[in-house]
Amino acid sequence: MSQTERTLVLGSAGQIGTDLVEELRRIYGSDNVIATDIKDQPADFKAKGPFYMADVLDAQQVYELIKKNNVKQVYLLAALLSAVAEQKPKAAWKLNMDGLFVMLDYCKENTGIKLFWPSSIAVFGPTTPRNLTPQQTIMEPSTVYGISKQAGERWCEYYNQKHHVDVRSIRYPGLISYKADPGGGTTDYAVNIFHDAVLKTLTTVF
Repeated sequence: MSQTERTLVLGSAGQIGTDLVEELRRIYGSDNVIATDIKDQPADFKAKGPFYMADVLDAQQVYELIKKNNVKQVYLLAALLSAVAEQKPKAAWKLNMDGLFVMLDYCKENTGIKLFWPSSIAVFGPTTPRNLTPQQTIMEPSTVYGISKQAGERWCEYYNQKHHVDVRSIRYPGLISYKADPGGGTTDYAVNIFHDAVLKTLTTVF
């Protein structure tokens, strides 16, 4: 990738984004990786490379960022995760699906953009074989998050086949990063345990 071509990470403050931004900047250079999130970030994070507050549902804002910065790779990480999605199902569906359409539609009209969108093993359900689970198998998700990820996979496949959009995805299991606060995923209890332990230890010591 040319040094003048940049990477955009939408939703960079979560479990994936906090580590991914750092690694991408190591590979491509700090100025060539643009981090965004709907929430403002600490000054020390913003000092390490370009950061913008951005809402993935604001298509015009996202498109302007892409065009202005000559972005050729987009990592779409903005989502409501499993536990939160169960509490706010309609909000989760809107963010997880409409956010994806914002980027799929842009890539449909603008060739040469690589789109990376993480899926999840949440696409599986209680009827999926538990051992040696095949790639093509029964997928009957029982959560809002899983339903949105399964639908998203199908839409990515459709845009790739019908419109030649270069979109790539991996079904991740639970992911944990010590750098990000718990974000409402099913495995975030582990992050919460350690964050809470550190805070209580500091409170006790000091």
